[in-house]
Amino acid sequence: MSDPTALPFQEDDRSTSPEDSIYEGQRPARADDPESRQPVPPPSGVEASQTDLLAARVTGPEDHVGMTALWRLTMDLGHWWFIAVGDEGQESPAAAVIQDQLMLLTFTTAERARHFAVENGMIREEDDLRAIALPPSEVVESAQVYQESGIGGLMFDPHIAGYFIPSEQLPVVWEAVHSTSEDPDSTDPA
Repeated sequence: MSDPTALPFQEDDRSTSPEDSIYEGQRPARADDPESRQPVPPPSGVEASQTDLLAARVTGPEDHVGMTALWRLTMDLGHWWFIAVGDEGQESPAAAVIQDQLMLLTFTTAERARHFAVENGMIREEDDLRAIALPPSEVVESAQVYQESGIGGLMFDPHIAGYFIPSEQLPVVWEAVHSTSEDPDSTDPA
């Protein structure tokens, strides 16, 4: 497998060209792109989650109710999980180039992060996963840093649902879903 760890804020000169992407220029189906709307069933051994179900139900960018429900649930998770790469003490979240954009590989559970790492040859089945667990609020607060570092966005459960959010939209969506938690029809989070 190619190295999905090239991040602009790491202090080495690993390439971030599309050839280095674990997706080899392709991306998984996205919840907000009707042309790629083929629900991806969870891999063997991974149960479908509420985020998978919500992502599969979103009919497109005009589906404000569906997008609001998906992002509200995602933003309200206790942690977002990232596969840690790099030297001990200088770990960064794993990323991949997907359609010419550097995306952080983000997972809704530790188990999904581990499954992805095993399936993509990043670790062996018997290895422990080095992971970073961050509360969504902390990630949202870092949105500007991600933008400045060339991170195009976050791809959630890329091997399953593959829905994403652009870095610059993190605070906008956060504010939208938390300011309207009583009325899911009153916001356009995507």
